[in-house]
Amino acid sequence: MYPRPTKILSKSKLRAAWNASRDSSADVGRPGLDGITAARFGANLDHNLTVLAEQLQKNIYGPAPLKAIFIPKPNSDKERMICIPTVRDRLVQRTIIAYLNRTRILPIYHSSSFGFLPQRGTNAAINLAVSYRQSFDWCLKTDIESFFDKIPRHYLKVCVEKALGRHSLVPIINRTIDCEVKLTDRNRSKFYRQGIKAGTGIRQGMPLSPILANLILSSFDKNVERRGLSMVRYADDIVVFTPSKEEAKATHAFVGKLLDDIKLSIPGLDSESKTQILGPDDPIDFLGREIVRVGIEQRAVWRVSKKQIAKIVRRLEDEYTLEARLKDGSNFQDTIIDVRNSIAAYFSIYKGAHNFPTLDTELHGANRRIIRDIFFDLFGENAFTNITLEQQKFLGISRIDLDETDHEFIA
Repeated sequence: MYPRPTKILSKSKLRAAWNASRDSSADVGRPGLDGITAARFGANLDHNLTVLAEQLQKNIYGPAPLKAIFIPKPNSDKERMICIPTVRDRLVQRTIIAYLNRTRILPIYHSSSFGFLPQRGTNAAINLAVSYRQSFDWCLKTDIESFFDKIPRHYLKVCVEKALGRHSLVPIINRTIDCEVKLTDRNRSKFYRQGIKAGTGIRQGMPLSPILANLILSSFDKNVERRGLSMVRYADDIVVFTPSKEEAKATHAFVGKLLDDIKLSIPGLDSESKTQILGPDDPIDFLGREIVRVGIEQRAVWRVSKKQIAKIVRRLEDEYTLEARLKDGSNFQDTIIDVRNSIAAYFSIYKGAHNFPTLDTELHGANRRIIRDIFFDLFGENAFTNITLEQQKFLGISRIDLDETDHEFIA
C-alpha cells in the first residue's frame, strides 16, 4: 500500500499551482473532454479545490481520458496530435511538477540534459553546443525516433518506482502514464494514422509528460556521461561532439545500443537519414539554430539559418493577412500591435544570434509587407500611386516594399 498525498496535494498546494498556472491567466488552455473551461473551473475555485483535494486524499481520484486535437503541420499534408487533459487533471499534474522541481527527487539532472528543466533550456543547450564545437571537429547529430509515442510504459513505471520508492505520488503518476486518448468514430482513423499504438508511449500535451520523458532517459544520460562523451540533449534531439569521424561513428553505435536497451531507437547512417555525421566545415542544425565556424580564427558561433528565417517570415505573413485577421475579429490597430509583438518575441528568442542584423532586416521587411498587403487588399494595387515618400514612411512602408515582387536574402 502507498501512503496518501495529504500534504503534497493538499488544497493549499493545489491553489498555489492554480495561481501559478496558465489557466488562471488570460491565456488559458483549452477545455478537456469534460468541456469544463478554465474560466468555469476558476469561477467556483474554492469548491472545486475542496472536492479535488478530498478525492486525492481518499485515493478515489483518477485522470480522465484525453481529448485529441489534430493540427495541420506547416507546409505538409500531415497533422500533429495534441492531447488535452481536463482542467482539473492538468492542475493535479502541475502541483506534482511543483513538488518534483522543488525537491529535485527525480534523477533527471544531468550535465548533458537541457529540455524541460528549471534554470536550463534552449539557450543553455546552444551555448554548450557552441563551446563543444569550438573544441571538436566532428559531430553526431540525431534524434530519437517517435520518442514520446514509443516510450515503453512498463519500463517508465519501473523508473518511477525506482526513483520514488513507496512514495504517495507513485500511483497517481502511474495512472497519468496510462492516460489515453478518448477514441471516437471521428478521430480513430487520425489517431492510428499518427503511427501511435494504444498502451505505448506517453501522450504529449500532459504537463507531466516532459518530466517523465527525461526520467526514462536518465540512465541513458548517465551512461553517455560515464563514457566521457560531450553530448547535449534536449528531449529527443541529440548532438555529440567527437575528435574524429571514426569516433562519431562509434558513438552512433554506442548511443543506438543504449537506446535499444529501453526499446527506443535512432535512425541509421545513410544518405536519407535524419542522423548525420558532420565534419569541421559543416553547419550543425540544432534547436532551430545553426552552429557554424566563422572568420580566419574559425570561431564557433550560432546563427539563425536561412531556412529558419524564411520559415518565420512565412509564418508571419500567413498569420497576418487581411482574411485571417477578419476571421479572428481583429482590427487594423490590433494587427499592427500583434505583428510587432510577434516580431519582438522572435528578437527575444534569437537575440544572441551571430547574424542578428540579417534577422532584424528580414522581420522588419515582413512587417512592412504585411501592412502593404493589407492596404492592397483593402484599396487595390493602385492605392499608393499618389502617396509621397513621407506618407509612405508614416504608414510604415517604403517604395521598395511597393515595388517588391521577389524576396531573397543572404543569411
